[in-house]
Amino acid sequence: MNTPARNHHYLPQTYLAAFTDTGTKNGKFYVFDIRSGKRFRTSPRNVAAERAFNRVNLEGKPPDILEQSFSPFEGQVGQAIRKVNRTKTFPNDEDANSILNLLCLIVLRNPRSRRKTNRFRQAVSEHFAHLLVSNEQLWEHQLKKLGIEGTTVTFEEMKQSIEGGEYQIEFTPADSPAVELRAFDELLPIFGKRYWSLLIAPASGPHFICSDYPIALTWKKSVRHGPIGYGVENTEIFFPLGPKTGFYGVYEDPLPTVVEIEDKHVAMMNSRIKERTDRQVFSTTEKPVFDHVE
Repeated sequence: MNTPARNHHYLPQTYLAAFTDTGTKNGKFYVFDIRSGKRFRTSPRNVAAERAFNRVNLEGKPPDILEQSFSPFEGQVGQAIRKVNRTKTFPNDEDANSILNLLCLIVLRNPRSRRKTNRFRQAVSEHFAHLLVSNEQLWEHQLKKLGIEGTTVTFEEMKQSIEGGEYQIEFTPADSPAVELRAFDELLPIFGKRYWSLLIAPASGPHFICSDYPIALTWKKSVRHGPIGYGVENTEIFFPLGPKTGFYGVYEDPLPTVVEIEDKHVAMMNSRIKERTDRQVFSTTEKPVFDHVE
């Protein structure tokens, strides 16, 4: 009997492998922890993972079934990324689709996004709880609708408890995958509407970095800052695929499908990735280059 996997990666090792010294998941890269200031070398196996992150509770199924189900896709997208890094050419439709699917999964399925989603879910739950105890008839109606009868807690007691904040809302890891996968179906077509280019860093220049949240969404310089989102026009997305390659997507004024960029542009993209890092930056080189002024 196989023991269910407990340590689940929210960034596939096949993706992180591109940033190691060997280009494989057994290789090593430099890790910069922006919270502690520590710097060390390790392999993809030891980063971008959390205990039971992809755990689900499905009757008759192992708790790591979702983690297992990602494996074939991760192998497929790993091959697509390796091909791009080897040939320095824009991927074919199938490989580009795999890369965009990975991008979408990373946006939704990571600790930072999960915390944000749970804060929103908590706010909605608290609002609904206060609404329920705003009217006794509404409270009784909901109890009846849910088939709850003979409760020992009176309306006044529940009202006092909720309005006094005498409760706690908790979301377990098993609650989150279903929410994230539903959002995936809505977000992926949004990415598909962008024009995508492959950015190529200079062979002898600085390398692109990666991080535990390797997606940089920014406004174009020509527009005024304000609320931003992946479906908002006049925005740019950068997603590093390796030390010398990265995906760049816009809605307007697309670049050629393959663009060789200068050192300063690599530094600019690195700065964007670093600014959006949750905790750790991953780099092929010990001293990655950043541009602090865009």
